[in-house]
Amino acid sequence: MRADRMVKTLGDAYFRGKGLATALPVADMAFVRTKHAADLPDVQLLFMAAPMTAGPYLTPLRKPYVDGFTTRVALLRPESCGCVELASADPARFAVIRQNFLTRDKDWKVLREGLRISQRIGQLRPLADFVDAQIAPIDDSDRGLDAHIRVSAITVHHPACTCRRGGDQDPGRVVDQELCVTGTRGLRVIDAAVMPDLVGGNINAAVIMIAEKVSDMIRRC
Repeated sequence: MRADRMVKTLGDAYFRGKGLATALPVADMAFVRTKHAADLPDVQLLFMAAPMTAGPYLTPLRKPYVDGFTTRVALLRPESCGCVELASADPARFAVIRQNFLTRDKDWKVLREGLRISQRIGQLRPLADFVDAQIAPIDDSDRGLDAHIRVSAITVHHPACTCRRGGDQDPGRVVDQELCVTGTRGLRVIDAAVMPDLVGGNINAAVIMIAEKVSDMIRRC
């Protein structure tokens, strides 16, 4: 990174609380099946060496955060489904993104069970030796966990499945079988938008595979 960009990145982190340098470290993760899963894991546990309230600090301007660690529970196979809609016929207007998170009962059940699994892991050695108190969630009932989810839920930044792929007879398709945008020439969508459904985990490898496959298609043209 260039020196001027590094200074800006650190400045944004310390003085504005935003930017690349504010990302919390994620050293370990696990893919786990809850009691609601079939054959494949339905939650991903992300272990972070800091609490979710952590942020950049610079004594005496900003006090350090209280020491702690966090386990985030990611829903891998959500049944809730969002959509992308046109705001108007004006192409300069941004599209309307309706994420519709947690609109299906099963998604709530899986997240509750994932939270309970993460709590049990924190109660086992060797982690238990480093736990002075559990900060959140405090109430382990369904209602208590739902309340915790409502105030702490965030996206894990893997948007996908917004450009439907289909054959010539599919009136709802956005791209064809070679990811060419319907009604255009020389334009393709080559990213996670063309996935028919979410992969059960981080999407980086799948997106690279899509790009490699389509690059072969383009070379054959």
